[in-house]
Amino acid sequence: MNALSFETGFEAAVAANPYYMRFRALPMGQELGGREAMLLFSCFIERHVPAGTEIYRADTESDNTIHIILDGTASAADRNGHIYELLKAGDVFGLFSFLDSDRLHSATITAVQDLTLLTLERSYFDVVMLEDPALGYQMLRFMFVLLSRKALRLETEYAAMHGYAMSRRV
Repeated sequence: MNALSFETGFEAAVAANPYYMRFRALPMGQELGGREAMLLFSCFIERHVPAGTEIYRADTESDNTIHIILDGTASAADRNGHIYELLKAGDVFGLFSFLDSDRLHSATITAVQDLTLLTLERSYFDVVMLEDPALGYQMLRFMFVLLSRKALRLETEYAAMHGYAMSRRV
């Protein structure tokens, strides 16, 4: 088998995967080039989580795994059990504890509906960084985009809260 037929076979296998189609339909998947999206997708593992399952609890040690929701919803609750966000298709959780192995989980994540997740373990990411630096770079770039989106969202929420607080003073 020559390299061209391997690449063509790999691309055909990934393109036929229904989870790949869902990944590509998400905003993050749409932003990636075709080959880049296929390579990145091939690093993830599909995981199914039944409704009611606690994925992890706040203040517990991380398993150093990042999760992308393909289908379903999950709740994010603070340390006191107050739900502050519902996560849906396209949302990511576990990113900070994935990047910082000493960081405890800051939220409790529970499947509200059956979930289909794409997961990536830090140990696999570390191997990719050593064996395929170009793919590792793509993965880092992907995580940077996720972090940038979170930072922008926090900045926007802070500005809105600050504006509200200042208008109440007048």
